Amino acid sequence: MSAWNLLTSLDLTLVYEGGWVDNPKDPGGATYRGVTQAVYDEFRDDYHQSRQSVRLISDAELRQLYSCRYWTPICGDQLPLGLDYALFDFAVNSGVTRAVRTLQGLVAVAADGVMGPKTLQAIAVHSATYGVTALTDGVCNARMNFLRSLPTYGEFGLGWQRRVMGALPGHQQGDTGVIDRAFDMACGNAITVPTAPLTTVKTYNAKHLGAAA
Repeated sequence: MSAWNLLTSLDLTLVYEGGWVDNPKDPGGATYRGVTQAVYDEFRDDYHQSRQSVRLISDAELRQLYSCRYWTPICGDQLPLGLDYALFDFAVNSGVTRAVRTLQGLVAVAADGVMGPKTLQAIAVHSATYGVTALTDGVCNARMNFLRSLPTYGEFGLGWQRRVMGALPGHQQGDTGVIDRAFDMACGNAITVPTAPLTTVKTYNAKHLGAAA
């Protein structure tokens, strides 16, 4: 299991989330480092703090928010290495419910969007039978199928494709998509985290929420 992998997963996700974005075509709205203003408002409300611009979020708040809003609900500490990162990145961009439901469909349990004991047991059985990489690949491929179904794919599809799949579809050594890095994690291969956010494609971090999951 991978209690230590939150920080690595977060670093990799933030490579794509980058800085300030307020694209009127992005359904997530104003976003900074992957955190929408609406989510940041809820986070500050939970801790009885006054609201402020998400651009003022501190590093400590950022780590705490990602941990409590995304990592904990997907039970990241209880997932196999690689699958934790793949599901975390999916949850950050499309919501925990959709990400978990997608995984539940792959392991043939009721798709209620909640990572409970039955789902965790099904993941363990599936991973023991087929290998963790079957699930890291499955989650990322299902994620891409969802992305292609969205009406905003024409606007944001290039960034989404490069984020999830890298330069080439599927996993391959040396590529930089979520599918590639999750596969390497699952196989115990070394992961290199880029030192700065990617800026060549501006739509990596558009929120692909779709219809309510």
